[in-house]
Amino acid sequence: MVIDQQTQADHALTVVIVVLIGIVFVLDLLTPLGIVIWVLYVIPLGLTTWSSVRRLLPISAGGCSMLMILGYFFSPLGVSFEYAVINRLLGIVMLWVVAFFLWSKRDQG
Repeated sequence: MVIDQQTQADHALTVVIVVLIGIVFVLDLLTPLGIVIWVLYVIPLGLTTWSSVRRLLPISAGGCSMLMILGYFFSPLGVSFEYAVINRLLGIVMLWVVAFFLWSKRDQG
């Protein structure tokens, strides 16, 4: 069975995106709360625009949001509870705003 080049490229790009998301999550777990490592989730989100799989962007944004929440619970303490919660909530909002703009740019092009 022959797989076309676009499908192979989409599979390879998806693997790269998943690996990058995993690396950012591990970095998030290793750094104390309050250090804004989660902003690096924007990189794999941006890479989703190169894929022809339309649902990869919202799936990636949702996965990153879930990992940000998990990172809150499993990262070492670093700042007060209120600051850490606000920091993560703003991060999740930022991820979805980026996803919205990437999605709208994708529809234009």
